[in-house]
Amino acid sequence: MKPQTKLNSSLAATGDVFNDSLRLGAKNLIDGCLGDVFGKTILIVAEDPQLGWYDAAAPASVEAVLLEMGATTKMLMVGAPKNHAIDAVQIAINSVDAVIFFARIGDQGRFKSQYHGPRPVMSYAMNAGMLASGYGRLDHGAMIALKDAIDEITLGAQHICITCPLGTHVEGSPGQSMTNGGEVVVSRYPMGIPKPVLINGFTGVVKLTHYLTPAGSKVYQPDFLELPEIVTAHIDGRRIVDITGPTDLVAAFKGHYEQVATKFGLEPFNIDSWHAGIHPLMEYDMPASANPPRWAQTVFTNTRVLHFHTCGTEPPGEICWMIIDPTITIDGIALWENGRLHPHRFTRTMDVLRATPELSHAFAATVGKIGLEDAA
Repeated sequence: MKPQTKLNSSLAATGDVFNDSLRLGAKNLIDGCLGDVFGKTILIVAEDPQLGWYDAAAPASVEAVLLEMGATTKMLMVGAPKNHAIDAVQIAINSVDAVIFFARIGDQGRFKSQYHGPRPVMSYAMNAGMLASGYGRLDHGAMIALKDAIDEITLGAQHICITCPLGTHVEGSPGQSMTNGGEVVVSRYPMGIPKPVLINGFTGVVKLTHYLTPAGSKVYQPDFLELPEIVTAHIDGRRIVDITGPTDLVAAFKGHYEQVATKFGLEPFNIDSWHAGIHPLMEYDMPASANPPRWAQTVFTNTRVLHFHTCGTEPPGEICWMIIDPTITIDGIALWENGRLHPHRFTRTMDVLRATPELSHAFAATVGKIGLEDAA
């Protein structure tokens, strides 16, 4: 692994045009997550594009802008995630000032880092198209301010009710989520999700369909379970107390949970927390059915998606529930309504919109596709 000293090598190999939008997305990541990089050595950990999750152009574009900004770069290609830290990655981190992951291994340790060193940047812009789009270019600082405002609203609430078009109805109080809930130890880019709300004080029913998907923390097979019909999870605080629906799907549901829990020594029918996407310009342009785990681990920042962390006693759990088009009513006011986030309905979030007209304009746009249009 040698420092990259020229603009050409990685970017030219992709065949992508290094256009203004792509440059702006790369600069947004660097300025928003790293700040001044002049004279610093930055490691980019890039997942092998042949695995079908990340492309080569997005990390190469960030590398090119880093070089323009006076940084030295090192590029390390890695394979698929494993259930342990990778020695070569830790060795590489030991010799740099900052690290950016365009790889799933960076997401595995988002709540509890697998690696020692500087706070890593974890990119959920998986390809050049996402990096160059509004999702990658929308001001990162403004999105952090929005996230902080939403944290104050949700975690400081007295009562929250979650519903969805399929009949989900869960309500309760966030309790000690502000002080006791888990928070990530990576710098997410783009910023698209608030701090999780602990499930302890909530009860109700969750209507599940499409897929049970992995949380991206551990590796296991099969890594998802298709739910072609609705399965209902009855919850009381942290416990899944009953599962109802078609007999075969209920059996498959329970079997999936027990298999994953047994593999990792977890409490299977446990729920830790939930949170919903906040990014107004996130769009997923391939069918969820093409790769359900990739879909779930990418689309979660879209405002049309809320997900629960289940199977385990800590975030992110090992199995996610993906709830589509939620309405989340906070102390009587719907901050999310039918999958659309309405920051103008609360003073704290409205202040963020006023401070950043670009963000206000983004929320006026149509919410992007989420990969389920083929299943509609």
